[in-house]
Amino acid sequence: MKVLKLIAVLGLVLSLAQPGVADVRKSGLTGAAFLKVGVGARPVALGSAYTTVAGDVHQLFWNPAGVSLSGGESQVLLSHNSWIADLSHDAIGFARDMGDMGTLGIGVVTLGLSDIAADRDVVPQFVLDAGTFDPNDTETSDTYSYRDLAVGATWARNITDRLSLGATGKIVNQTIDGVSATAYAADFGALYRINPTYTIGARINNLGSDLTFYDIGAPLPLIFSIGAAAAILDDPDSGMKVTLLADATKPQDAEQLVYAAAEVELFDMLSLRSGYKYNYQGVEDEKVDEVSGAVVPAGRSEEGLTAGLGLELSMATVDYAFTSFGILDSVHQFSLQFRF
Repeated sequence: MKVLKLIAVLGLVLSLAQPGVADVRKSGLTGAAFLKVGVGARPVALGSAYTTVAGDVHQLFWNPAGVSLSGGESQVLLSHNSWIADLSHDAIGFARDMGDMGTLGIGVVTLGLSDIAADRDVVPQFVLDAGTFDPNDTETSDTYSYRDLAVGATWARNITDRLSLGATGKIVNQTIDGVSATAYAADFGALYRINPTYTIGARINNLGSDLTFYDIGAPLPLIFSIGAAAAILDDPDSGMKVTLLADATKPQDAEQLVYAAAEVELFDMLSLRSGYKYNYQGVEDEKVDEVSGAVVPAGRSEEGLTAGLGLELSMATVDYAFTSFGILDSVHQFSLQFRF
């Protein structure tokens, strides 16, 4: 009964956030879009179908309930992502089991680009309308930088041998050409192990305040996701394990998304992963037809197929992920995870 009550309370908390998910705000109007970029090569290789994975420091950036560790274990994550348009997306995380207190963790993620060409002769109209523009304060350099930063502290605990809960509080900062804005947000999550084969979970991410530049606020990218996983094969003798995963995700600024993935572990050392993102369509680009001179569609910057692999060593795991972006360059991500 206690477990059912806890699940009911969590469901109520998540359902109260749904009106925000169904808001009229559309794609491109949310701030801190870097929070939608997947952290860690393993989750990305699995097509972001990661809500139900347990005992993993990656979950600092996904489902905080999955951070819960046991036996005094500690985990460290280092992740690098050569993102599109020469953007560098990096993350570091640490989690440690603190016994009856649960698991505590901290995660930092950044995205940025330097030496962007600047046109100092053009001032956006909304800046002029805000009445805060001072030409004497304008930088004189021909370039500027852009930097996103999120720092979060996580608590997670195994409430029973089946139920885990977790929460993250975080500070989100965005700096563009020396102008900075800060917001505060929280993530909440739950995992429930039905039996050794099946696990279900739910998470809500980026529930918080707006990022405000020049008195214009932009909401954080609120995301609600439910997931299920099935370990359809687990043979200790051969060291082979096969897990199927699926997530149904509703971002605040996009249509319903479905992620599906499979992970095959071989010899307790090598992992092969692949996933697919359904209905994950980006902005449609246009081009000028060389014959007619008319503007015609050029394709979409849509995500779809993901793949990757992992190599587990004595105290560390090295992971790689590949993501296809349609008309844009494919993305390669690497991460290193330590356990001790």
